Amino acid sequence: MLLSLRNPVASLRVRTALWCVAATALGFVGASARAQSGCTTAQSCLVSHAGPGCNDTDCCTAVCASDPTCCSLAWDADCVAAANLLCVGYCGAAVNGPCLVAHPTAGCNEVVCCTNVCASNPFCCDVAWDQTCALYAGLLCPGTPGTCGDPGSCFQPHSTGACADVACCNAVCGLDPTCCSSSWDQTCVLVAQQVCVANCTPVTLPNALSETEACDARTNDPCYRITGGTPQIIPANQQVSGRLGASLGNPAGADVDVYTVQIADGDGDGLVRVEVVFASSPKAWAALLVNGTCTPLASALRTVGSELCVDQTSTPVCLPPGNYRIVVSGGTFPTLGGGDITCSGSNRYTLTVETSEQCSSPCGSAAGSCFVPRAAPGCGDPACCVTTCAIDPACCSDNWDEACVSSAATLCLQGPPANDGCASPFQLVEGTNAFNTLRATTESGAAGAACGGAAFGADVWFEWTSDTSGQVVLDTCTAWFDTVMSVYTGDCGLLSPVACSDDSPLCGIGNGSRVSFVAECGQRYLVKVGTKQGTGAGGEAQLRLTLNGPTCFECPPDLDGSGIVDASDLAVMLVAWGTPKADINGDGTTDASDLAALLVSWGPCK
Repeated sequence: MLLSLRNPVASLRVRTALWCVAATALGFVGASARAQSGCTTAQSCLVSHAGPGCNDTDCCTAVCASDPTCCSLAWDADCVAAANLLCVGYCGAAVNGPCLVAHPTAGCNEVVCCTNVCASNPFCCDVAWDQTCALYAGLLCPGTPGTCGDPGSCFQPHSTGACADVACCNAVCGLDPTCCSSSWDQTCVLVAQQVCVANCTPVTLPNALSETEACDARTNDPCYRITGGTPQIIPANQQVSGRLGASLGNPAGADVDVYTVQIADGDGDGLVRVEVVFASSPKAWAALLVNGTCTPLASALRTVGSELCVDQTSTPVCLPPGNYRIVVSGGTFPTLGGGDITCSGSNRYTLTVETSEQCSSPCGSAAGSCFVPRAAPGCGDPACCVTTCAIDPACCSDNWDEACVSSAATLCLQGPPANDGCASPFQLVEGTNAFNTLRATTESGAAGAACGGAAFGADVWFEWTSDTSGQVVLDTCTAWFDTVMSVYTGDCGLLSPVACSDDSPLCGIGNGSRVSFVAECGQRYLVKVGTKQGTGAGGEAQLRLTLNGPTCFECPPDLDGSGIVDASDLAVMLVAWGTPKADINGDGTTDASDLAALLVSWGPCK
């Protein structure tokens, strides 16, 4: 059974636009010159207007081939009807399939949704509305909120949120709230296929503790249904497996389980982050309360509900250390019992009180780049972090993994990076240089050449004019994704390769790249760095430039820094005679040997 589910949208691939014309398939070829002449207006092909023609040449030509008056008189209702039948790939045309469902033709039948998706992925309007396009639609096209029980299959996408099976809908929306607040998209269907399974049993970890109370024994409830019981003591951060239910015919109904847990403050700052993780086969809930004699449920600090064995996690809360109480019951909080739950083998639940020392927002400048995965939750751009976590809450509660990086790229980046092309490189400086391959394209022509057998996926560019003569090292050894790098001289249209690297053993474990070459003073070098084709879209990483040679035009005898060794430098030396102030050879004093070095270097520095 599913323990946790990350939004599959996070793993969407970024594809190069494939521009295709479907004119032949639609019968566009052979349209009269008169019909084509009206296809220059800015008016929509799906809206009636007084003038002839519409704003899409292919669609307009197809319609006017069947009804020339659409391009000579006016684009009336008949022209709109024809456009809806003929204009495959034109956003909003009825001939296109639903936006939330994959289909072999291009485009979909909702104008705004289709336009938004194709702006991010032109493939969807030019080739086919495939599974990726349908997933994009679920991410980019808000639907109408719904309530569990509303019409609509849980296993078919639809533009209204929620679905008819209440239990399945509650479980899915618990994992992905957008399935109820927006459309029931392809992602919601994928979740439903995994979690809406009859007779499930929550996954119990090997080291889980068992509830000591036998089902229907009523020994661990001090006051909520049958008074006089004693709460079971459980540790934090260890799963507990229990059972709710009642014997057949028991008038008291299903029992209530109560636990106490000690919350410890590991770092001594006075606060502990607490979350309750709960999964149950019947509909049930768990509530976190301050420990005390019959603490009322109305004072619950956090509650969490589950059914269909789906792990649900309460909203985190920062609490002072001490003893706390967990109450577990069937039904919907705060109702106790949950109806006719029997002591059957499948009516089980798991419970974990998780604690950590993270009582600050995960979205802040100290968290690090949103385009680099890390074990900790959150990232350093608050706006991007909040937006990404709204789609995938685990990015702010568990860790900022590669799925979160991919989501951040889709949601937070507007177009390719500024140094996406050979013609617009960033200046390379000594030390580390950040680069980001997300949403970058792949250079074509000679500038797109592979490094040996390693082709570039998405690449960006740097330039560097050498101010040193000697060995130079460029590396991406710290990159978290598979990189490729090439170095060139010359211009973008006529590049001469200097060095390239795919996986360098000098980077140690990983897939970093490293090149070493002898630089010439004043020579301009272009550096292309990116992902290895077929390994994903990458993200943010560092390109490091290390210089090992002497600085160009180093000229110690030029004592006045004029670029020429002349009488002025001689005067400086004579004044400094016997002191270290004009010491050229490094022996600590200015003397005849320094004078000889000066005279040998007489003239312009070289």
